[in-house]
Amino acid sequence: MEKRNAYMEKLDENFKQFNMKLDKIKAKASEVQDEVKTEYHSQVKDLETKRDNFAIKFGQLKESTGQAWDDLKVGTERTWSELEHTIDKAITRFK
Repeated sequence: MEKRNAYMEKLDENFKQFNMKLDKIKAKASEVQDEVKTEYHSQVKDLETKRDNFAIKFGQLKESTGQAWDDLKVGTERTWSELEHTIDKAITRFK
């Protein structure tokens, strides 16, 4: 159980960091010139959708136990990996 709690805390902290990064991208999107603003807003919308999907999986993981937790952990890790890759790609692209 201790291992599970540590894992959940780490995932929760990663999710908070993601949201801070997303907030920075949103702030920058409001400052860019009109010709790239559409691209920024499209990227932000994609990130928000992926974030919301992760939040659902994370919530399910928090509520699960036993074998269900193990099964959901795999899917949650996959979703997190995609989310993390997408935010890092967006940050690099819009520097």
